[in-house]
Amino acid sequence: MSKPKFFCDLDSTITNSVLAYTKVYNKIYQYYPDFKIADPNKLKQYNLKDICPLVCNPLDIFDHDLFFEYLEFINDNTYEVLEKLSKKYQLIVVTIGTPTNLSKKSLWLEEKLPFIKDYILLFNDGCKMNKEIVNMSGNGSIFLDDVESNLRSSNCERRILFGKRFEWNIGWLGYWALNWSEIEDMFL
Repeated sequence: MSKPKFFCDLDSTITNSVLAYTKVYNKIYQYYPDFKIADPNKLKQYNLKDICPLVCNPLDIFDHDLFFEYLEFINDNTYEVLEKLSKKYQLIVVTIGTPTNLSKKSLWLEEKLPFIKDYILLFNDGCKMNKEIVNMSGNGSIFLDDVESNLRSSNCERRILFGKRFEWNIGWLGYWALNWSEIEDMFL
């Protein structure tokens, strides 16, 4: 019998992408005349322009090698909870990025989460920036993401919003988990 599918976003769900982004920003832009240190705790805008105003193209930072050097798990117990979940569920990472970003994400996943074998890597150039293209229906499927629009556009049976409340997800009225300890309590 097959395990139920547990679809999981990568950026700001498994990983602390905002922290990695701000570290790269602070390193690259530190000598610019209008530079101010980016503080990930002051984030209010999804595009990070409020804390990293000097960036012209955010994708340049998400593609940068330093981004993946700085990338770490979002919570101290993320790895452990995912490992436990992998025994009960088929874990599938679903993430959006550029071709460069996605190739580096797959290498990061292979190194940091070797027990997860299934990835869906989406390059949505010119398309909607959501995950509706992925069929997540059936067999008690679960989808965990930090972006409300990704959850709303999904056909998954059970959708959980992950992380703190922000402007881009405040309208979510479904299940909500602030951290991986709450995910562990829900599903293990």
